[in-house]
Amino acid sequence: MKFSKDAMKLLLEINNVIYDDIKLEFLYHSNKLEGSTFNLEQLNVLLDEDKIIGEHSVDDVQETINSLKLFDFVIKTIDEELTPRLLKEYHSLLKSNTIDSERGFAGVYKKIPNKLRGVDIETAQPYEVEEKVDKLLEMKIDAIEDIANFHQRFEHIHPFQDGNGRIGRYLMLRQCIENNIDFIVIDDEYNKEYKQALYTAQKDNNIIPLVKILKKCQTRLDEKLSKYKTQIEELNNK
Repeated sequence: MKFSKDAMKLLLEINNVIYDDIKLEFLYHSNKLEGSTFNLEQLNVLLDEDKIIGEHSVDDVQETINSLKLFDFVIKTIDEELTPRLLKEYHSLLKSNTIDSERGFAGVYKKIPNKLRGVDIETAQPYEVEEKVDKLLEMKIDAIEDIANFHQRFEHIHPFQDGNGRIGRYLMLRQCIENNIDFIVIDDEYNKEYKQALYTAQKDNNIIPLVKILKKCQTRLDEKLSKYKTQIEELNNK
């Protein structure tokens, strides 16, 4: 399902159920990939009623609240150039009032070397991050293959102390809107395939499996949002 910039900004302004459903789908699956304990019902209650139900860690609650705000902020800033400053703003909002924020890790590139758990991938050293990110942000995005390549490179750099996966998927969302590409939500159904494809892209410089799984996720989201097809087409045409 494709959404133009104007359609997404309009949906944000009118607080529409379509917007909320897109937001919930994106946040539930993206956060679950990182171990969040919020299910869809709990996330929906938080969005609709501003209430927390269920048992969750303090940081999980805070990052989930922040994620809701960051989704809106990404849409609000969709016309701004993606610069290191804006990238750091995204991260600062995601990590606001968390332990990482207290430690001085929010909205800044990593200060301590980090490693991807369970895989033999070496991420960028802290002193390499600024130059590598600057170069990455110069990359031209035209197609889903470009999005896949950008995504694996961003995750390979791993520029922040924590939160790289979530920020990477927000950037993917932004790139889909900017380039009139069907939305990509990494559905939990394809969690293992996604992680394996990402590993293959980083280890072997082969993005073909990653592109395939991103297309699967596009199809899955289309199925979930099919009830809104007519309204979305009208919004995009306007």
